[in-house]
Amino acid sequence: MSKQKRKQKPDKKQGALENFSLNSLVPEKYLAYIIPGIILILFLIFFYPLYFGGKTYQSGDIVTSKSLESFIDNEREDYTLWYPYIFCGMPAYGLSTDYKWFNFIWVGISSARSLYMTFFDVEYAKWTFYLLILAFNSFFLIYYLTKNRLISLFGAVSTSFSTGLILFLFIGHVTKLTALAFYPLIFLMLLRFREEIRLRDIAILIIAVQLSFQGWHVQIIYYTGMAVGIYFLYSIIRSYIIKDKRSANQFLKAFGIYAGAFIIAVLIQSDNLTQIYEYNEYSTRGSESILDINSGKAENKKADSDFYQYATNWSFSPGEVMTFIIPSYYGFGNSTYKGPLSNNREAEVNTYFGQMPFVDVAMYMGVIIFFLALFSVYVNRKDPFVQFLAILSLFSILVSFGRTFPIFYDLLFYYLPFFNKFRVPSMILILAQLSFPVLAAMGLKKIIDLRNEMDERALSILKYASFIFTGVFIISLLAKGAVAGWFEGRVADYASGLQNYRPQMAGQYNALKGYMAEMFTGDMLFAFGAAALVFWICYFYVVRKVSADIAIIVVIIISTTDLLRIDVRPVKMQDAKNVDQFFTEPEYVKVIKSLDDDQPYRILNLKQDGTPGSFRQNQNFSAYFLLQDFYGYSSIKPRAYQDYIDVVGIVNPMMWNMLNVKYIVTDKPMSQPNLRVIHNGKDGIIYQNMTALPRAYFVDSVEKADPYLFLNDVKNQLFNPVEKAFVTDTDIPEIETPDSTANVKIVNYLDEKIEMDVKASGNNLMFLGDTFFPKGWDVTIDGEEGEIIRLNHGFRGVIIPEGEHKVVMKYLPASFVVSKYLALTLSALTIIGLVLGILMERRKRKV
Repeated sequence: MSKQKRKQKPDKKQGALENFSLNSLVPEKYLAYIIPGIILILFLIFFYPLYFGGKTYQSGDIVTSKSLESFIDNEREDYTLWYPYIFCGMPAYGLSTDYKWFNFIWVGISSARSLYMTFFDVEYAKWTFYLLILAFNSFFLIYYLTKNRLISLFGAVSTSFSTGLILFLFIGHVTKLTALAFYPLIFLMLLRFREEIRLRDIAILIIAVQLSFQGWHVQIIYYTGMAVGIYFLYSIIRSYIIKDKRSANQFLKAFGIYAGAFIIAVLIQSDNLTQIYEYNEYSTRGSESILDINSGKAENKKADSDFYQYATNWSFSPGEVMTFIIPSYYGFGNSTYKGPLSNNREAEVNTYFGQMPFVDVAMYMGVIIFFLALFSVYVNRKDPFVQFLAILSLFSILVSFGRTFPIFYDLLFYYLPFFNKFRVPSMILILAQLSFPVLAAMGLKKIIDLRNEMDERALSILKYASFIFTGVFIISLLAKGAVAGWFEGRVADYASGLQNYRPQMAGQYNALKGYMAEMFTGDMLFAFGAAALVFWICYFYVVRKVSADIAIIVVIIISTTDLLRIDVRPVKMQDAKNVDQFFTEPEYVKVIKSLDDDQPYRILNLKQDGTPGSFRQNQNFSAYFLLQDFYGYSSIKPRAYQDYIDVVGIVNPMMWNMLNVKYIVTDKPMSQPNLRVIHNGKDGIIYQNMTALPRAYFVDSVEKADPYLFLNDVKNQLFNPVEKAFVTDTDIPEIETPDSTANVKIVNYLDEKIEMDVKASGNNLMFLGDTFFPKGWDVTIDGEEGEIIRLNHGFRGVIIPEGEHKVVMKYLPASFVVSKYLALTLSALTIIGLVLGILMERRKRKV
């Protein structure tokens, strides 16, 4: 037989190292508290600058999120639904919303996060809460699988400090963390369903799925759903293959429970889902550019090809799998250089030279995790959950290759529903990064079990792997110079490929190749040295040289050290007060706000000096001060607004006039006759646009026109917004030309409500220069329902009958009202179900 198992008899004599046990020092009941405490201590150490040092991470997304605070904290009549401060207005759900009092699950997690934050001063520290939740949920999942607290600690720490996951905190992609934090808990409940389906576990599953939706990062949610789908598909097929009908039926029941939990979670989250879904059609994410429509790209194959290239730009490559072992195999990403090239000063550099456009860090999960996971896949190959995790990991790696492996990726891109909506194929590697620590923990558990049930093949793997890793380490150490030279040659080859079209970058790589080679050789030596130590200590445990606790503790120390040394490499921190100072009110903002404007207006900052709020550094800076900015920053702009920018451009007096851009801020003089200097200070020149029209005004006539031709008329200033308005997708309404007595005055302009006193001389057409969005905006004229017409490719018009009227526009989507009460009811029932389930379990235990 190639594989032999035998019962291992205990030795009569045991040394101190062999006999060491934590239970001899700490009673088992206290370990349940001490081990989670160790996770907390690691967080306190690693995040000390963020928690107690007044530091925060440098990221444009972090600054942008800060810009929303004034809006969220602003007093209003009802819930936050409309954001009027950028792009002429957009649904607030596309950016951020207020406290969701109507979702009790969200209230619970938000309250826990607030309690967590009472210990720290820096606001951004709140997002580490989700990494901590990820660690604890991973601990619970692995403990369920291994029944070993130390091994569970190993897996929990390895998951939460995985470089590819912790990166999301560093760069401000925190909605990904909120989705990932509950991934292990979802699978824990699914595993428990294999034995028995309990009310308590169903409630926990609903809560876990719903909380994973909270950040509403659709791509992460989609990948989580894919992982669950693969789990059930594999498990049910396997049950039928081995003719285990009981298991097949149990998995089918569990799948039904999960589907129900998913639906309930979606309904609880439907306030977000409905608003984003309705906005999608009118956003840059859900509709074609007018340029593409006009050129025919939106309807031909070239458009598909262009989008495919765009969607697959961040395709992983088979060679980059080596970064799982040596993170700097293709450079690294962001790191800090200090040497002769920077006059011995610290300088941020990006040394990545793989096939993707750029990366912030390597997709590293820890060399110990990687090799123990591979060991686990082999020695635990009969375990169904190990088989599933191996399949899921392989699947995610193959998908991450994107256009590098089109035979596989294209099947999903063209045939799997909604899959082609996502870009960055490498992002699916989160599934591998979440799976490998679990596999590694189960591999370590197998090693611990070898004492009681020896597997000669597994022992041989440990032994020979130890020799191999030791040999590679020694060879790497002796041939360090040759290895560095080989690596520098790779960098030089890459730089030569850039020479013709990016010579400056080519020069940078050539200059840094020595630094990069040093990083690579250091990582290589650490990788194989650490792997050798871990596999030797595991081997020594099996042959009774050390105890299980010593072996696991050594593995934890080496693995954690490895992850933390890589995790700190890309970190860029600044004083948290600098973020606050970023939003220090500049003089030009004070001047504009001091002007006696009783009607709404917009501003546009065209400064090119890189200061906060300038054109290239907008980050919704003006919006922080509750000034309505004609420009802004968001990944989901209104499509009509983007069409104006694409066709007309940002500098166009006719467009400024039409859309109420009253103040222009520049750092250089402008010579347009309609602009008058009202302030010239150190931080910029303020121009008043003397021909800017009010937010709402009457238009003489209306015509039907092709939107692309209309935008070109605006571009060429062949259009007067007072004389004429244009419709595209409706019949031309019958209106009369207003006389001199007709006027509009906005008496109250709130986020979701606009009140106007209007006097019309006949059946007059009123134009309002705010984003047209029919899914929620309604108008009443003296309390009677009116109609909002889409004018000028993206703005609002209302026909006002003759006479004096009270006109009110209000934003309250019916879908939000329904979803709010759905969330209120279902979240309450879920909490009640959880409490009842816990009480029922306690009663069972007493019986």
